[in-house]
Amino acid sequence: MKKLTGEVMPEGPYPTATGSVPASHLHRKGDQNMTTSSDTADLVIPDLIVIGSGIAGLAAAQAAMSAGMSVMVIDKGRRIGGRVSTRRAHGFTFNHGAQFMTARSPEFVSLSTAAIQDHALAEWHVANRDALCGTPTMRDFPVYMQRGLDVRQGIEITDIGREHDHIILTDKDGQTHMARHLIVSAPAPQSQRLLADVAPNLSALAGSASYAPCWTGMYGFADAPPPHDPAPVGDDAGPVGFALWEADRPGAPAANHALTVQAAPGWSQQHLEDDAGDVADALLAAWQEASGQTIGTPVLKAAHRWRYARVVASASDDAAVTSSCGRIAVAGDWLGGARIEHAFLSGQRAVAALTTAPN
Repeated sequence: MKKLTGEVMPEGPYPTATGSVPASHLHRKGDQNMTTSSDTADLVIPDLIVIGSGIAGLAAAQAAMSAGMSVMVIDKGRRIGGRVSTRRAHGFTFNHGAQFMTARSPEFVSLSTAAIQDHALAEWHVANRDALCGTPTMRDFPVYMQRGLDVRQGIEITDIGREHDHIILTDKDGQTHMARHLIVSAPAPQSQRLLADVAPNLSALAGSASYAPCWTGMYGFADAPPPHDPAPVGDDAGPVGFALWEADRPGAPAANHALTVQAAPGWSQQHLEDDAGDVADALLAAWQEASGQTIGTPVLKAAHRWRYARVVASASDDAAVTSSCGRIAVAGDWLGGARIEHAFLSGQRAVAALTTAPN
């Protein structure tokens, strides 16, 4: 049986970001990081860097670009989309992050309508609601949102500082990136850590939000599933929160004999630090009991742990989303709501706040 373990990072070297210099080229003068003229002479410093290529980050980048700003998006992962995610392995495809989305605001309805027309989204009546899902995979929606953007993967920011009218970012490899403005769209706990020194008010705001985790089991089978009700199985009482044969999604290929099982929040929290193999076994057994379906042994079995899966307490919707210097903003579904649409709207809100903030 094939097993997946954790996330595989792409091989280096990674491309050097626009407006970046090695950290070794920076020296201290008082409390300020300064660069020599030879270091900066050839730099093209973007108006905005966005940390995070999830829905909030992509929405912010598109809004800023529409406003005439030069934008670069950087992300520590190997794929865009954040929790709107899809994993492919050994011929199987699993939508192991967000399962569907809804659209209510005029802005998100407009984007969703355009994505449907471009075959990146499809309408789906699921879980007793009219919803949307990426087609043929959930990640096709953020791929649609990415068009025209400069997105750099595999860059993990570890420190944020400020020098006069520039924001200075340092990554784990010692590379330094500069921009005139910054939007941080990472999950709230990561945003809280990154902003603690440079933007204490935004760090505190992020600290007021909380998440529930989610374990996701992924199973690939050599044969097609037996006849079954295509509706998802599960509820928040758990242990199975949402489970679906991937071929039952709109536009999905029938030959994808893949099953995705997401644990309920309470079960995920209780088993948060369990071994991934044990979790995969437990969720498959729980799904068989909940669904009443009997299946053979999977040829592929894996489990993925989302530590920050579902916002259970969002930050105040009335709080300022910019720093006191007016050059840093935050975005994410932890601001005002837990849906994908909330993440999108928060990205737009962050850009609007930056463009009107005094700095």
